[in-house]
Amino acid sequence: MNRQEAEDYVYSSYMKAEKHWDYNAKDSVKRRPDLTYEILRNKSVTPSVVVTGSKGKGSVANMISCLLQARLRVGLMTSPHITDFNDRFKIDGQKISDDDFAKYMTSIKPELDEIEKTLPEDVCISPIGIQADLALTYFNDKGTNFNVIECGKGAEFDDANNIRHEYAMINSIFLEHTRELGKTVEEIAGDKAHVITGEQKCVYVAPQVPEVMKVIRSRADGYSVPLKEYGKDFKAENIRYSRGGMTFDVTLGERIFCDIAIPLLGEHQARNCALAMAAAADILGDLDEETARRQLLKLDYPGRMEVISVDPFMILDACINPASCQNVIDVLGNYGIDKATMIIGIPDDKDYAGVAKMMQPMADTVIITKSGNPHYVFSPTIQCEELLKVGIKAVPTASVREAVEKAKAIGKPTVILGTTSVVSEMTKLKAFL
Repeated sequence: MNRQEAEDYVYSSYMKAEKHWDYNAKDSVKRRPDLTYEILRNKSVTPSVVVTGSKGKGSVANMISCLLQARLRVGLMTSPHITDFNDRFKIDGQKISDDDFAKYMTSIKPELDEIEKTLPEDVCISPIGIQADLALTYFNDKGTNFNVIECGKGAEFDDANNIRHEYAMINSIFLEHTRELGKTVEEIAGDKAHVITGEQKCVYVAPQVPEVMKVIRSRADGYSVPLKEYGKDFKAENIRYSRGGMTFDVTLGERIFCDIAIPLLGEHQARNCALAMAAAADILGDLDEETARRQLLKLDYPGRMEVISVDPFMILDACINPASCQNVIDVLGNYGIDKATMIIGIPDDKDYAGVAKMMQPMADTVIITKSGNPHYVFSPTIQCEELLKVGIKAVPTASVREAVEKAKAIGKPTVILGTTSVVSEMTKLKAFL
């Protein structure tokens, strides 16, 4: 098995089954985490934290990994990737090599094939289950002593939640993936709250609306698992912006960590950092202020409110829903930008219209674009026609490069919002800027 064959294998079972599914069916109908339960539990030999939420899971996972690396050898599994599939599996910040990716996928294929041959055509081993198996196999062989695992959409029907985890983190939850997870925020919270399995020493919770917090507390109380909550047990405050990122203070219980700096933008990232620091302090038993400051300056997380160009000024963010737009609006306000060129690259089945509506007051020009990823369906011309029906005039483009060229010609500050495939293509175009 070569590297490309290994990546293709991740989706092989899914591709067989998905054509038999009702597109509108919930994850509870389509997903079968029980298929990988025994494999993943048997390979859960290293302490772990599992991260869930509606937004910012990857940011928090990267932050806590970075903090723990000060004293531990840390495995990190995240998704989706930005530049290439190997980004999903890292040890101490270094992604898996092509050779190792192929090697470890080859080693786990027989055990997965044994499961696959028993399944009917409409049942699959989840891609996340295969990735989790590879991650644990790789991490165990390389001797990590703590692992950070990011869930996919939810937790109840997510194979990543099969991994035994002594800690859990729940970032802010809002309405998203309603087709798969539920129609109400309470239903979505109920799914994601399954990250609490009763084995946790502590669960760390980001700011939540009251109805979500009620669901999380109910599940934690049912398992007698302690919670630490943003605003009560930890928080970020005194946030200051610069062209290179932000500086802020973090309170953990009675301790105050002053002038924590990260190369990311947005108050949500300061809150994410406080969440990560709260968990890291307990996992490590203590968190040295200077060490935390030094580790966080190493953060490298493309497409998360990232300044990709100063002249022309361009910000890139993996924003695909209206709930995340306020973070972008707040950042622009902190830079004194009231009108910008908005490039939006969001697939047809996501809420591109909601994002365009939210950003319209800040938009001088709206440009709709697409990535070349064959797994996503983008129709820029049709999207523009639909936006015009609600009073938003937009310009369609056939590629990310074309969209950026149009933005550069306009000459105003530019905000690029899009799905990860758009972020990936934009990241590769940095040199072009």
